[in-house]
Amino acid sequence: MSITVERLLTAAVPLIELALAEDIGPGDATSQSTLDAAAPLHGRIVAKAPGVIAGLPVAEAVFHTVDPALIFTAHVCDGQEVVTGELVAEVNGPGPSLLAAERTALNFLQRMSGIATATRDFVDAVATTRAIILDTRKTLPGYRVLDKYAVSMGGAQNHRMALFDMLMVKDNHTDGAGGITAAVVRARTVHPTLPVEVEVRTLAELQEALAITPPLDRIMLDNMDLETMRQAVSLTAGRVPLEASGNVTLKTVAAIAGTGVDFISTGAITHSVIALDLSMKIAKPTAAPTLSWEERARRAKATLSDRLVILGHHYQRDDVIQFADFRGDSLQLARDAVRTNAEHIVFCGVFFMAEVAAILAKPGQHVYIPDSAAGCYLAETAGRTQVEQAWLHLDAALRGAALGGAAEDEITPITYVNSDAALKAFCGKHGGGICTSGNAAKVLTWAFAQRPRVFFFPDQHLGRNTALALGIPAEEILLWTPYRPPSAEAIRRAKVVLWPGACNVHQRFHPTDVTAVRARHPGIRVVVHPECDRSVVELADSAGSTTHIIKEIETAPAGSAWAVGTETRLVLRLQQEHPEQLIVPLAERPPYCPGMGTITLRNLAETLEALAHGEFPQQVTVEAETARWARVALERMLEL
Repeated sequence: MSITVERLLTAAVPLIELALAEDIGPGDATSQSTLDAAAPLHGRIVAKAPGVIAGLPVAEAVFHTVDPALIFTAHVCDGQEVVTGELVAEVNGPGPSLLAAERTALNFLQRMSGIATATRDFVDAVATTRAIILDTRKTLPGYRVLDKYAVSMGGAQNHRMALFDMLMVKDNHTDGAGGITAAVVRARTVHPTLPVEVEVRTLAELQEALAITPPLDRIMLDNMDLETMRQAVSLTAGRVPLEASGNVTLKTVAAIAGTGVDFISTGAITHSVIALDLSMKIAKPTAAPTLSWEERARRAKATLSDRLVILGHHYQRDDVIQFADFRGDSLQLARDAVRTNAEHIVFCGVFFMAEVAAILAKPGQHVYIPDSAAGCYLAETAGRTQVEQAWLHLDAALRGAALGGAAEDEITPITYVNSDAALKAFCGKHGGGICTSGNAAKVLTWAFAQRPRVFFFPDQHLGRNTALALGIPAEEILLWTPYRPPSAEAIRRAKVVLWPGACNVHQRFHPTDVTAVRARHPGIRVVVHPECDRSVVELADSAGSTTHIIKEIETAPAGSAWAVGTETRLVLRLQQEHPEQLIVPLAERPPYCPGMGTITLRNLAETLEALAHGEFPQQVTVEAETARWARVALERMLEL
């Protein structure tokens, strides 16, 4: 069960009281002697490093415990990633109270944000696999609920909370009870309703655990090497979920996930936390106000007038997207821009989107991105060299087939628009094309009319969901594995070959999220993005692009209830725009897109000001030959 804010605060209250008593004692001697009791101050909590925020309700509770007159205003949400220099929260009120609460509030917020940040790193490391990251009981004593709440804000799931809510039969229990089966029988007799997990150390113990009836709820593979884990996955064949544990680090977790296990538990995200660097800067409220970034952006945009067009993807921050002349999906935004006569196209999205705009731009149009570090995890899961190596392997396998074919004759390469320009050019050169999440079925239908097979990259889930919807049997869909390429025979049997890429936002939705939200809101409709795993799409009422999701809700009658499985910023915006409907995030662990959050109001304002002054910052260009072939692939799609 998820940790609600109410449960979090219930656990935090005694810790806050203890921490304040420890830090303040009889009083803050310095603040009380240097400041007037009623002197108001303004505090700004700022991120000094990038990371994931967690613990804002606890920090607010600290300030209110010290003095109810302190007003706490959060500028981000728990689970949201921040960039260096970003304003996290503001606090206004009596100066002595504000300063007395500062350190305690930051201590909670920094530790919890550090856990969330470390967790996100682990979650992203396995995003292209089926594995789910779990925490452990290796938490700071007394801080169990706070630590596990922070883990969930980082995108992982909580293992058991304590010794009483799950039967966890480990080596000491089996050794003491005389074996795995005996230990499980005794445990189930005493606690017949609790879920049961058993730790195994060898394949022999795994076989014993698999023979237990009724089946166990989960089996933990303890400290097994990678090859033994692969054998365990094969032996289990999906009968019982498998959890890997032991020696799990950020360096090893991807390889462990690659064995096919369902869960990976790690204590590192809580027992070895490095606090996220946050600070609070103090100023007097009466200080002369400076021109805000919002006003600076507004003035620069007005100066540029119709020489400028700003594009904003649906997943952008609200304070950024308010300046967008067009908002939408990536390709549609690029097409909107080239229909204008604007000289300057500023793309508020991620880098591959700006590349598409640069490829389609008319002569005299120039494309800029406010922060060139705004990348797409999914796009980065496939590179030109990797794909070319796979293409050569496919070619060799098909040349050996009885029909005497080769890749150029047999396979149409299709890249999702969420890819870099080099991959789009690859498809252009090899007779392939590009698709979006909205037209993938149409593009794949076209591809099959050209050649009997499709090589689809980089998103395995969009490719699989689309192929299945077109009636292609699952056994004719092959997942490419770069580290262990499939056999020539498997390639020849396949009608669709999928690259193993995935979106680190949509990969975080699981079937349990669908069942949980339906339990909380009976009758609710679930709509998800097709970048979600097949298991989630099959349980949803509808799946489609962000444009599809928005239209579903816009055309629904008042009083409708929706659980939306896509990026959190869009879901929250839909809540605001459609108060007549119940709209909730599909998962209680909020999946924000870090790449989309990279562009801030500040760097947008600075970009617009530079353009107004005749400078050309962060201009996006694509090498001529790459652009030519990428445009060929784009035009093939646009002609459909």
